[in-house]
Amino acid sequence: MKKLLLALSLSLVLFGCSPTEETETSSVLQESTAAVSSEAAETVSVSISLTDGGTIIAGSEKTLEVEAGTNLLDAMKDNYAIEEADGFITAIDGLAQVEETAETKAKYWLFDVNGEPSMVGAADVALQEGDVIVWNLTEM
Repeated sequence: MKKLLLALSLSLVLFGCSPTEETETSSVLQESTAAVSSEAAETVSVSISLTDGGTIIAGSEKTLEVEAGTNLLDAMKDNYAIEEADGFITAIDGLAQVEETAETKAKYWLFDVNGEPSMVGAADVALQEGDVIVWNLTEM
């Protein structure tokens, strides 16, 4: 009787747990797949160009595909040779800002986003689909 009871108990344990384990594994796999799909990065297309005193610098115009929300500073670092100091871009593709001297006026890199001067730094601009960024080496 004890052997029969033991055999019955083992059967219930072995067969009772098996479908649940498969269901749990399948459920975890489905959740993981859904999480990966929802985390797939959306890319956006943005246009960036450089000007010097309002004249477009030859070869500087680029259309970039970046993750939505990428900040402008990171996009610049990935696609242009930049130099920066204290969080400000001081040179792009070898074209550096100019400090004011007795002979020259100061020139600084400023940028517009969709035709409007930016009121924040490049690290604070989250790129969105269709953004048009124009960097201008501006005389002050």
